[in-house]
Amino acid sequence: MDFRIRQLQCFLTLAEVLNYGKTARSLYISQPTLTFQIKGLEHALGVRLFERTRQHVRLTEAGAAFREYAKSILDTVDAARDCLQSLDSRLRLTIACGPVGQFVLLPNVIRMLADEYPTFELEVCDMTTEQQMAALPEGKVDALLMMPALPIEGIHFDPLRQEKMMAVVSSESQLAQQSSVSVQVFRSTPIIASRLKDCRFHQPALHSMLAPFGITPKFTESPQSCSVQFAYASAGEGIAITTEGIRTCVVPGVTMLPIEEELPPVTLGLAFLESNLSPAMKIFRKVVLIASRRLAATARTSRLAPVVVKEFASRREMAV
Repeated sequence: MDFRIRQLQCFLTLAEVLNYGKTARSLYISQPTLTFQIKGLEHALGVRLFERTRQHVRLTEAGAAFREYAKSILDTVDAARDCLQSLDSRLRLTIACGPVGQFVLLPNVIRMLADEYPTFELEVCDMTTEQQMAALPEGKVDALLMMPALPIEGIHFDPLRQEKMMAVVSSESQLAQQSSVSVQVFRSTPIIASRLKDCRFHQPALHSMLAPFGITPKFTESPQSCSVQFAYASAGEGIAITTEGIRTCVVPGVTMLPIEEELPPVTLGLAFLESNLSPAMKIFRKVVLIASRRLAATARTSRLAPVVVKEFASRREMAV
């Protein structure tokens, strides 16, 4: 059995009007086209649906029986169309978020979305950097929040914050008694770093960061999870290096210390594909930029401010 929705529409209208000419005009098609559609449907079903004479048109017994089925089919199609259109227009986004974002920015973003866009559905995925780089181009995630600008083709990057480096040491170590730590400590103490399979950039970045001081770091490799690396630091397996935004969080078993030497800051931001012009993405970007500005203003007031790169969005740019 092979028939089309248009044939069902023609059949139901003709079954109601029982006049080929009037039916054709109401459907904005020619009478030969209507006849072709009805004959095609009858051929697909293997029965005659109408009896036609010069004076009148009437449904056959098979046509009368099929009428209810045709109505049911079209009702189901209409319901499916409404459902799909609703799904297409709903505000839904999947993101991956860096550790600073999870602890510092994400709560504010979630709160703003809940207050201003209560129907917005935000899913946050826990992914390694390598997984993020694969997922964003494939559309498995829509955006990366509070991550460095990664080499992904077609990416748009909104820088949000510049973060200085902090050392994370065990609270039971002698270093925890100090007010700061020098990079020279890394001559003898390993750095807790992400496994290369999780992030190909972390260890090379640490090498580059310490090279000007003549230091070739040794690494204690761990999963990329921030909490796992802090657990390694708490256990005395080495020193973790994180960004200063984390210092506002309470992490048991570790002490966070500023690094005495001037190290290059890390710029964290919002990344998404330039081709993503969905309403959900526009709203999410707007909320992220506003939340970032408010967070920076609060931080400046409390004298804990990281360097804010700039006011990235004008009023026009922020408009959805």
